[in-house]
Amino acid sequence: MDDNKKIGALGEQIATDFLSTKGYKLIQKNFRAKQYGEVDIICLHPDKKHLIFVEVKTRLSDEFGRPEEAITPNKLHELKKMVDYYYNQFPQTKLSPQIDAIAIMLKSDQSVDSLMHFENITL
Repeated sequence: MDDNKKIGALGEQIATDFLSTKGYKLIQKNFRAKQYGEVDIICLHPDKKHLIFVEVKTRLSDEFGRPEEAITPNKLHELKKMVDYYYNQFPQTKLSPQIDAIAIMLKSDQSVDSLMHFENITL
């Protein structure tokens, strides 16, 4: 596994742990569709009315911008397609979809410097 994938996997675990402490229930990690890409985390909102699709962006430095800046309009478009794909695959799902993002900055020792949760970024 290359360094970027390791950092990404670490960020996803940090985000999953964070969401769990906030009462979210993990449904699935790394849900993939060949034609659309991947959703990092799918979880049940504590209100049990929303299915949350979470994009996680993790960085060790802001040399190439803050992590949340990597969620471009193109990425949002892909996420929307993934939400549609998920609901087509699981038509029994009655919960309202929501797309969130979690931006994580790590320190050099890979501990968390900052974590920001952006709720309902688009849909």
